[in-house]
Amino acid sequence: MVKQHFRYSASILKTGQLLGALIALFAFMLGSLLLLELPNLSEMDFAEIFRDDYGNIHFELQILVIVSLIGALVAAANRKVKVTLDSETVSIKIPKLTGLGLMGLTTGEHRIPLHTIRKIELTPVTGFRNMAQAIQQSRLRLITDSKTYLLQPYNFLQVGAPDHRLGLTGAFGKPKARVEAIINEAPLVRALSEAAGEASVASKPVDRSGPLAKQFNLLRHRGMVIELVLLTGLGAYALIDYLLLTNYLILGDLPLWPFVSAGLLAGALGIRLGRGAPGAERVGVAAMLCMVAIAATYPGIQRYTLIASPEPMSVAYEMTGAAHFEHSDYPAIDQRSSNITEYWESLETGTNVDFLIHKPVLGFSLVDMSPVYEKSRAFYRARE
Repeated sequence: MVKQHFRYSASILKTGQLLGALIALFAFMLGSLLLLELPNLSEMDFAEIFRDDYGNIHFELQILVIVSLIGALVAAANRKVKVTLDSETVSIKIPKLTGLGLMGLTTGEHRIPLHTIRKIELTPVTGFRNMAQAIQQSRLRLITDSKTYLLQPYNFLQVGAPDHRLGLTGAFGKPKARVEAIINEAPLVRALSEAAGEASVASKPVDRSGPLAKQFNLLRHRGMVIELVLLTGLGAYALIDYLLLTNYLILGDLPLWPFVSAGLLAGALGIRLGRGAPGAERVGVAAMLCMVAIAATYPGIQRYTLIASPEPMSVAYEMTGAAHFEHSDYPAIDQRSSNITEYWESLETGTNVDFLIHKPVLGFSLVDMSPVYEKSRAFYRARE
């Protein structure tokens, strides 16, 4: 028997389609970024996307880097997961860093003689309405004289053979009638069934119960798909434009009506689009759309102010106290809680400081703090 090698993949989607979906998402976010700054693209400082008002890297980006590093470590560990099958033994190598042990699956290194395997038991899950979840929850048990080994049957790809995994369309189909056949035809299952000829092969479908069982498949409902697209678009806009506008401070009171209007409109639209879906999913997704719309309204009204009042005015404020500035025609600027207190303390009380003000459009003004932050960075560099 020719030795067969199997490698593990956390995804049940074909590599090309998975990469295509990730590239499309990245292209959408990058396109949104460039579209927002298209009029001033030549003047755009890309460093401002990653740094806050004081030149520090955004906390959210630091968390993203940490999560990405953890993900990279797990992905590297996944690449070391191997199953080797020859005429006499099954060799399993699954590092614990993969996290598969948290799912109750076998980890570590094992060498199993084929003659000790008494039973190969498959447990296809039919309770889920989503094919991807059903396959991920299905199990393969190798039952020997002394121990039972638990693996995911579909996630092992045969090295040198065509990719057997599903495409995007198949991954979200109904698993009820297909999951058992798909699991039985997985390369690792077929190879084990042929190699361990004396072992009995049994398939016992399980109708899984629990909070995720029988859940409604959002991607099979056209209105829900539109809501998910809106959620992604609004969320990406809110994050990107929020990072781009960190150099602007709001002067005056924010109007309440844009937030209320955006929330009510998004909620009503979500309820309308969710017609025909179960109540929990319909209300839940509509509520998320409402919250994301409210979050996107904050940078949205700032962006609208900059569009309606593109040219700022230089206004001389008097520093009446440390990091506190006043003007007779504009609201006060209070920087006493900023992280550049030493810079403000270097200025004498009574000093006039010029701020770039965008005139009110929705009842509040915007202050462009970029020149101030640039002066503060020069101040701190001079002290080093």
